[in-house]
Amino acid sequence: MRPSVRLFWLFIIAAVLSGCQRPFYRRWADRETYRAIQERNKDPRWALPRVSIDPAVESRFHDPFNPDWPPIPPDDPAAHRYMHCVNGIRGYRGWHKNGDAPWIEDPSWRDGLGLDEKGVLVLTPERAVALALIHSPSYQTQLESIYLASLSLTLNRFEFALHWFATNATTFDHFGSGPSELNTLTTTSDFGFSRAFATGGQLMIDFANTFVFQFAGPDSTIATSNIAVSFMQPLLRGAGKEVRLENLTEAERNLLYQIRSFAHFRKSFTFDIATNQYLRLLSQEQQIRNQQANVASVEQNYRLHEELYANGGVSSVKVDQTLQSVQQARLGLIQAEASLETAQDVYKAALGLPPNIPIHLDDAILAPFQLNDPALAKLQEEIERFLGEYRELDEAPPLVKLEEGFRKLKGYHKEVSRFVQQIETEIERWKKLLDEPDEDMDRIARERRYREAMQKELGEVRDDLETQEKDIEKARLALAEDKRKVNWESLQDRTREVIAAAGQLFIIQTQVRVYLIKLKPVPYALTEATQYALANRLDLMNQRGQVVDAWRQIGVTASALKAGLDVVFNANIRTPVLGTNPVDFRSGVSDYNVGLRLDGPLNRLAERNAYRASQIAYQRARRAFMLLEDQIETRVRLDLRQLRTAKLNFEITRQSLITAARQVEAAREELLQLGANADPTSTKNILDALNSVLQFQNALIDSWVTYETGRYQLLLDIEALQLDERGMYTDEHDHQSQESSRAGDGSGPEPDNQLQP
Repeated sequence: MRPSVRLFWLFIIAAVLSGCQRPFYRRWADRETYRAIQERNKDPRWALPRVSIDPAVESRFHDPFNPDWPPIPPDDPAAHRYMHCVNGIRGYRGWHKNGDAPWIEDPSWRDGLGLDEKGVLVLTPERAVALALIHSPSYQTQLESIYLASLSLTLNRFEFALHWFATNATTFDHFGSGPSELNTLTTTSDFGFSRAFATGGQLMIDFANTFVFQFAGPDSTIATSNIAVSFMQPLLRGAGKEVRLENLTEAERNLLYQIRSFAHFRKSFTFDIATNQYLRLLSQEQQIRNQQANVASVEQNYRLHEELYANGGVSSVKVDQTLQSVQQARLGLIQAEASLETAQDVYKAALGLPPNIPIHLDDAILAPFQLNDPALAKLQEEIERFLGEYRELDEAPPLVKLEEGFRKLKGYHKEVSRFVQQIETEIERWKKLLDEPDEDMDRIARERRYREAMQKELGEVRDDLETQEKDIEKARLALAEDKRKVNWESLQDRTREVIAAAGQLFIIQTQVRVYLIKLKPVPYALTEATQYALANRLDLMNQRGQVVDAWRQIGVTASALKAGLDVVFNANIRTPVLGTNPVDFRSGVSDYNVGLRLDGPLNRLAERNAYRASQIAYQRARRAFMLLEDQIETRVRLDLRQLRTAKLNFEITRQSLITAARQVEAAREELLQLGANADPTSTKNILDALNSVLQFQNALIDSWVTYETGRYQLLLDIEALQLDERGMYTDEHDHQSQESSRAGDGSGPEPDNQLQP
C-alpha cells in the first residue's frame, strides 16, 4: 500500500475514534434544551426568569472545576481502596489524572453571605428569598427537573430528523508464505441516513462500497458499491400523524406542564420562605419578647411583695406565690428560646444554609406590636422603686430627705406628663386610619366610639396630672419639721397618684396601639375568587391538558387493533461484482421490488387490553380534573372562612388584651393602696392578670400572623400571587393574567375578574 493511502486511512480512523469532545456535547445539549424551554417561557402567567441549571458563582452548589473533566472529589478511605484493587486485580490507574479536589463543598461560598460584624446573617423577606433561590437544594432540584424534561423532548424531536450513519470495517488477511503467500486488505464502508415521517413511513438510504486490495504477484484491486433504498408506509395499523406523532406530542406538552408546575412551585416556595416560615419565626421572637416583659413584670411584682412583706403588708405565703411565678416565667422563657432555635434551624435548612450560621430576622414588621413605649414601662418601675424606698422606712425621714423626695417626684411627674402628648399623636394617627375608606362600617363606628372614649380618658388624665402638679408643689411648700409624719404620708400619697396616672397612660397607650394594628382587607367575594382560580390555576391547566392526553390514547391504542397493511419498496443499485470502478452502477445487476405486507388481526389480546385500559384511563383523567376543580373551590371557600375567623379572632384577642392590661393595673393599684387590708386574693389577681396579658399578647401576634399568612395563602390558591424577577411578590398579576388569557392557549376560559392582593 502506498504511504499516502496509509496516511489517509490512519487519519480517517483517528478522526472516527476520537469523535467530538465532551464540551461540544454538553453545549449542544444545553443549546437545544434551553431553546425548547424558552419556547414555552413567554406567557407571563408562568414565565420563569431563570432557567439555567448552572448554580450562580455565589451559590453553595457552585462547582469551580471543569464540568467535563472534574477532579476526583474526596472519597471515603475504606471504599477508595476498591477503586485501585478489586478482588486482587489492580484497578484503573487514571482515577487521579484530572487532579484531586480538596473538598466537595467549596468553603469560599460563605464569603458572599454578607454577615455583619458579629458574624450574624441578617434576613429580610427579600434577602431570605434571594438566598433560597441560589442555595436551596429543593429549588435547584425542581429547576433541574425542567431541564431533564426538556432534554427528553430533544430526543423525541430527534426521532423525526435525518439520522446519519457512517461505518467502516477494515481487515488485513495474510495467508501462506513464499510463492503461495497471499496478503489481502479489505475495507467496507457504509454511509447513509434514515428518516421517520409523521405519517408513520420509514425511509433508509445506504451507500456501501468495498475495496479489496490483493498483494500477490501483480497487485490487484476490486471495488464494488451498492445503494440500498428502503421505504415502508403503514396504511392501517400505526398509520397517521395522530399515532406516529403521539410520543413527540406528549413530550412537548409534558415540558409545558413541567414549566407550569415549577412556576406554581416557585410561588409556593416564596410564600413558604417569605411569609409562612418567616412570619412564624417573627411570631416566636415576639412571644419571647412578651415572655421577657412578663419575666420583668413578675420580678417587679416579686420585689413589690418583698417590700410589703418587710413592712408587714403581706404574708410570706403571698411572697412565695410571687417567687414561684418568677421561676415559672423564667422556665417558660427558656423553653420559648429553645423552640425558636429549633425553628431557626428548620428555616436555615429551607434556605439551604448550614445550621451553624447564626441568623437574625429583620423585625421591622413587628413594630406595631410594641404596645408601649419602653421608656414608660421603665419610668413606672423607677417610680415604684422610689415609693418603696420611702414606704419601707420605720419612721418619717428627715426634712432634707423629704425635700429631696418631692424634688424627685416633680421630675417623675414631668416625665409622665410628656407621654400625654405622645399618646395624643398616636390617637390622631388612629383617627386618620378610621377616616380611610372601609367596607366594614360597623367596625369603623365601633372603633370611633373607642377612640373618643380614649380621647376623653386621656383628657381626664391630663387634668389629673395638672392637679397633681399643684398638689405636689403645695405639699412641698407645706414641709415643716413638726409635720414630718404628715409630709411623709403626703409624699407617698402623691407618689401613688403619679403611679396611678402612669398606669392609666400605660393602659391608654396599650389600647391605642392595639387599634393602630390594622389587618389588610380581603375584598374578594367567593364567586369571583372561585372563577378567577378556575381560570388561572396552573395545575388545573395541566390537569385539563392531561385529560386530552388520555383522550388521545384511545385513538392511539385503537390503531393497534387494526390489521397491519404496509406498502414496502426496496431498491438495490449495484456495480459489477468484480469491477474496479466503485461508481459504475448498472441496471443489469440492480434489483427493485414493491409490494404490500399484511398482518391479519388474529392475535390482538394485548392490544385489546391496552385499548380498554386507555378508555378507563380517560375516564379517570376526567374524574381527576373534576376532583381538582372541586378541591380548588373547596380550598378557596376554606381560605375565605379561615380569614373571616382569623379576623374575628384578632378583634376578640385585641379586646381581651386590653381587658387583661386593665386588670393588672387595677389589681396592682388595689394592693398599693390597701396593703395589708387588701383582699386575700389580691396577689393571685395580679399573677392571673399578668399571665393573661402574656397569653393575649402572644395570641395577638399569633392571630395576626395567622390572618396575614391566610391572606397570602388565598392569593396562592387562586393563582393571583405573582412574582417579579427577584422571586418576590408583585401586584402586577392582574393585568398580565388578563392579557395572557385573552391571547389564548387552549387551556380554558378567559378570566373575567380583577383581583388585587
